[in-house]
Amino acid sequence: MDCPVTSAIAEHLRINRNVRVVKWNARGMGGSEGGNELSGFLEWMGARNCSDYKDIFQEQVQKFVNDFPSARGCDLFICGYSAGAIYATTIRFSGDLYDRCCQVFSNPIKYILVSYPIGVAWALGLGLTGWYFRALEGLVGGYWEDCPHERPADVLILMGGNEVGGWFNPAQWAYNMWTGVLDGKHRLEQGKFGKVTVDGADHIWNGKLPHIGEEIEKWMNE
Repeated sequence: MDCPVTSAIAEHLRINRNVRVVKWNARGMGGSEGGNELSGFLEWMGARNCSDYKDIFQEQVQKFVNDFPSARGCDLFICGYSAGAIYATTIRFSGDLYDRCCQVFSNPIKYILVSYPIGVAWALGLGLTGWYFRALEGLVGGYWEDCPHERPADVLILMGGNEVGGWFNPAQWAYNMWTGVLDGKHRLEQGKFGKVTVDGADHIWNGKLPHIGEEIEKWMNE
């Protein structure tokens, strides 16, 4: 896949955090195979994307552990951009996978959500919109119906100032209400929760891509 934003995230983590990076396209756009929002109802809601993300996550975590069985205390990042940020919030490190791999990945998972499309999340998720919101609330608050006993997680929401807009923009109202709810549910013992808006950045981060890595480092070093 050739998305400048996801490539910027991946390259920053690979170079600055020495991590193995796996990228995939959740939407079958451009030269990518697979379905997109026009393929069917489950694709429109993102249900298939969440399932694919979960399968890829489990496969790659197990592969890393097999390749580096003596590794300990590694950081595990789950990242998503745009609609992919919605799907990323549903991924959990639990069950048998956690039992097999928890010594290798003993730190809280770090979720990096870039340009979460809060203004149109209701349209992207349709019947699953509330489930997606509760998945993110679970990461910061410690409870989600699909994961009643959440493990600690660190969450960064990174938005462009131009995509959020000014005070009279409905996207700004949605963003303020959404982050206000998350702030209210956040429990300090659950992990770090950061929200950053980069001035002048639009949804595709035109001319602002370096700021993504800069903000990730600031958050990591808090």
